[in-house]
Amino acid sequence: MADSLWSGIRWSSKFGEYPAGDPELHHVAGSLYAEEHETYEAERHLILGTKDSPEVLFNMEYAWYKEGDAHMAPHFAARAVLPYLLVGNVRAATTSYRLFASALTNDNPTLGVQDVSSATSDVRIFPSLPLLNFLGLLLLAIQRGAPEVYKGLVSKYATQIDEAEAWAEPLEMIGEMYFGIQKPRQSNPLMDMMSGLFGGGGAAPPQQTRRPGLRGADAPAAEGLD
Repeated sequence: MADSLWSGIRWSSKFGEYPAGDPELHHVAGSLYAEEHETYEAERHLILGTKDSPEVLFNMEYAWYKEGDAHMAPHFAARAVLPYLLVGNVRAATTSYRLFASALTNDNPTLGVQDVSSATSDVRIFPSLPLLNFLGLLLLAIQRGAPEVYKGLVSKYATQIDEAEAWAEPLEMIGEMYFGIQKPRQSNPLMDMMSGLFGGGGAAPPQQTRRPGLRGADAPAAEGLD
């Protein structure tokens, strides 16, 4: 990537409206990296890009997916959906999922996809790809602000999520961001014992905290945040 483009991103992050850098510059940088097949660098920039970035990211991830095994489709879709959710961009996450699901359906007519429609939403069910179903239902739960639905989904797909390994931590963060579900406290047996000996009642429960905003100070700002 040209030094001038990278310098522009750094300058805009210091003096511009967006703490993570100008979305237009991120989109240009990500698109260039995608053309050069620099996948990881492209992802980093496109996640912070514009409303046009999800399609560029989808094209790259889908081409990468087609080089491997069909059952890995959910993992490539998640490379766009989960990071977009982590920066608070629900619209881009939803767009990425829909693009991936549509392409997968068109390219694989034998998948036996089931369309489940209601007055407010359309969800595609892939019987052989449970984690792809999870992503679609996760987006639906976020749009409806339904923490109990989220908990039910994580429980129902726990085995597949554990097998995916890298999904657990992002999902904990998503649960906290969108549903106010605090991540489990890491237990320290020694400290718990010391607290019990000298504090008279074990470790104090964590204080209740307010649900963090989706555009809090720690979250990178990007165009189209919902």
